[in-house]
Amino acid sequence: MHIRPLIRSDIPAVAEITNQTFSKDELFTWLYPHQSHFPDDLRRFQLIRLRTRLVEQGSHGFVAESEEGDAEWTGKPEVLGFAFYIRNGDDPIAEKWRKDPVMNNRASDRSRALMLGNATEYNIYSQLSSYWHLGLLGVSPRCQRRGIGAKLVSYGQEIAAEENVPVTLEASVMGRLLYAKMGFRIVEESKIIEGLEGVAMLWEPKGSGNQSAEEP
Repeated sequence: MHIRPLIRSDIPAVAEITNQTFSKDELFTWLYPHQSHFPDDLRRFQLIRLRTRLVEQGSHGFVAESEEGDAEWTGKPEVLGFAFYIRNGDDPIAEKWRKDPVMNNRASDRSRALMLGNATEYNIYSQLSSYWHLGLLGVSPRCQRRGIGAKLVSYGQEIAAEENVPVTLEASVMGRLLYAKMGFRIVEESKIIEGLEGVAMLWEPKGSGNQSAEEP
């Protein structure tokens, strides 16, 4: 298995992994309560959003792809997982990459999307001058618990380490253990609704003490 940049022809496979990975996720099902009524809307939105992530400045997408000799090898290369990182900050590198995201589909609940945005306005982001943000990560359900997610996280950490900036993310319940094992720590928590909480996590490369943020 190897990691390579995500290209446009990967989008259908990435969209399928996104649907398989997050369709039963607690936050995802809350944010998209009408997905069973408008499945085509959701699939179309995911394709559009993934294409936007691929070309928007500030976004760095890559995939984990199988190769001959892997346990997952089926006779041809397949996308097993993916990740998108977004570069933030006011430094020249961040200015070069940055662009706003979009959201438009009937499968979602706009009021919930706004509620989520308000609930997850974490203070940590204003405390960091420059950082990478892991915006989305997914691994095919048939290939989970094989270290693919860890490789995708590690790849992003290597990019951040080269620039000596931290990595942030907002972790799902399922992903928190993995991120903790990869050196991330919870720096902030928020209550989205009763019984549904969000957490912001932070990883810092060694020797980047000037980037450090205190836990609440």
